[in-house]
Amino acid sequence: MKEVRPNRRIYGHRARIGYTSPPLTTEIFPYEFYKIVPDGVTLVLTTLAIVERSKSEVEQSYEISMKAARAMAAAGVDIVVLGGVPINLARGAQEADKMVSALEAELGIKVSTSASAQASAAAKLGCKKAVLAQPYAATETDRIAGYGRHFGCEILGTAAWGSAFNQLGRIPVHAALEMARALMREHPAADSILFPSPHWPVIDAIESLEQEFGVNVVTALQAIVWDALRRVGVNDRIEGYGRLLREF
Repeated sequence: MKEVRPNRRIYGHRARIGYTSPPLTTEIFPYEFYKIVPDGVTLVLTTLAIVERSKSEVEQSYEISMKAARAMAAAGVDIVVLGGVPINLARGAQEADKMVSALEAELGIKVSTSASAQASAAAKLGCKKAVLAQPYAATETDRIAGYGRHFGCEILGTAAWGSAFNQLGRIPVHAALEMARALMREHPAADSILFPSPHWPVIDAIESLEQEFGVNVVTALQAIVWDALRRVGVNDRIEGYGRLLREF
């Protein structure tokens, strides 16, 4: 009988993407990640310490993410993406850029952040005037709208779903679509829709909204995946999740 030899190709034979995920209980990110990426791309995930998103949790998560980045590099990933815009910018935007440069020099691999990926995606799509829908309490809206402006977009209007951080997995899949439609009816001059946070169900709304309103849609997870894929040389044009992944 002929010997059956195992397939020696690893799951992540095209790219292994490391991601430091802020929620201690991470659910949505890996589910939507694998809906987007082509075969041969895998996720190497470390969860951080965010349960309520307190200042102490953010500081603790910053330190954990540094340790996780080094562990991921030792495991041989192709890129490390540091998740969580509040964590990325906890010590200021300039310090974030310095931190990324220092890590790349130390680890010898590419390093990105959620903040830089979303800023790059918004710039690539030409975001000028945007509406923003976010999953958290309305009290978080001003802070999160500030991130949209950091990405280079004027924010015309906002909406909040009202979820606690540790309940994001319970947000229904129609939430993003409903909020965005209401915002676009109120602000028809918007050229883009922003969905911050990659930890609530958003990606299945992208294509419908772009076609319905003729605008660009930038979601945190979509931007993170796009930026990571392109930076490691995976240039597949991916259908079904918006112009960003289809054209750039």
